[in-house]
Amino acid sequence: MCRPSCCDNSRGQGAGIAAVALILIGTLIVAKIGPIVAKIVHIALEVLRIAVLTAGAVLALAVLAWLAVMIVRWRLRHHGAQQQTIPHPVNAWQDVPAGNRSACLACGGSGKVLKAIGGRYQPGACPVCEPAEWAG
Repeated sequence: MCRPSCCDNSRGQGAGIAAVALILIGTLIVAKIGPIVAKIVHIALEVLRIAVLTAGAVLALAVLAWLAVMIVRWRLRHHGAQQQTIPHPVNAWQDVPAGNRSACLACGGSGKVLKAIGGRYQPGACPVCEPAEWAG
C-alpha cells in the first residue's frame, strides 16, 4: 500500500517528540529550581517586611518627638507668658537719688558694700549711693 505524499507523518513525529521532551525537561527544571526560588522570594519578602516595619517605627517616633516639641512650644508661648515676668536689666552704676537709698541694688540701702581686695573682702562705701566718696 502506497501512501500519498500529503499523509507522510514521519517528519512530524520527530518534532513532536522533541517538543514533549523539552516540556518534560522544563517541568523537571522548574520542579527542582522552584522550591529554591520560592525560598529566595520568601526571604526577600521577610527582609522587606522587617525594613518597612523599622522605617515605620522610626517615622512614628520622629512624628511623636516633633509633636511633643510643638506642644511644649505652644504651652510656653500661651501659658508661660502669662505667669512669667520679663526681667529688665538695670545698670548698677546709675545714680540713685540721695533720698531713695533703699532702692540701691548694690548695697540694698545700707550704704556699705564688700570689696574684694587682695583676695579678702573688706567693707567699703557703696559706689552707687555715694558717688562722691567713690570718686574721691
